[in-house]
Amino acid sequence: MAEKTRVQKQVGLYQLIGGAKNGDLTSQDILKAIKPEMSLEDRERLLAWAKDLGELWEPYAEIYFNLEKARPYHNLAKSIERFINPQKGDIWLDVACGPAKMSEMIYKKSRGEVEKVIAIDIILKPAKERLARLNTSMPIELKCASITDPLPFPDNFFDGIVANLCLPYVIDFEGKRGRDAFEAVLREMFRILKPGGHMIWSTPKANVHFQWNFVASIPDMLNVWEYIYHKDITRILQGTTILKHALKIQENGRKGIYTFLPKDELEELLLQIGFVNPVWEKTFTQQVWVNRVYKP
Repeated sequence: MAEKTRVQKQVGLYQLIGGAKNGDLTSQDILKAIKPEMSLEDRERLLAWAKDLGELWEPYAEIYFNLEKARPYHNLAKSIERFINPQKGDIWLDVACGPAKMSEMIYKKSRGEVEKVIAIDIILKPAKERLARLNTSMPIELKCASITDPLPFPDNFFDGIVANLCLPYVIDFEGKRGRDAFEAVLREMFRILKPGGHMIWSTPKANVHFQWNFVASIPDMLNVWEYIYHKDITRILQGTTILKHALKIQENGRKGIYTFLPKDELEELLLQIGFVNPVWEKTFTQQVWVNRVYKP
């Protein structure tokens, strides 16, 4: 019995529910997957995951596009764009892709010469809707996958990885929590990255204060031109809602539910895993670190 319990702890959350049966995974799908015969520990893990997804990430996914309209996000995206270097024939991964803005950036930065960008998330609706609006032929492949589990890709597969504001938010990786879960996710990124490849990722700084992003976004929320010409009133209506979600993320970081570490500690961890040549840039009103590392 002890051996069975030990093995069960190693099962990832996505594996535990059998993956997404019909595309996007919802908090209700997770709740329905909870069975009486499961161990108490696994039931608690799934309940925590359903709560995190249902209370924060599902509603945030519906309004995230408005965050992308404001100048703090523009500055964050520019930092990532400067760090990425996609080449002809490359295969890249966009982790927790959201509306696939990073996927589009990778394609354009390569001048349309990457072989493919694989964009993964457990909520693919924003990416599907945005790519449909763009009516694009970009080689972007959407795939349901969760970074709470080992990813369905072989070792040394990707030439590059972009992971924008997602890796530190993993609350459980095969039963590991907090910093241990975060380290496990970074090791998974190292596994699937090719030697010579690079990863660009971002993380809130330790003791982040996201309210400064809200203040910096006010001119964009009050942009009269957007209301008159584009008839876009959603940015001001959803501004306070975005702040509410950002403050919840901030609170989870303070509680250790998410893992926001000082830069020196992050760099030590990355080097310990095996990454090399770390380069850092602070952006998003100085509340987020963007980092580029290589796999030797």
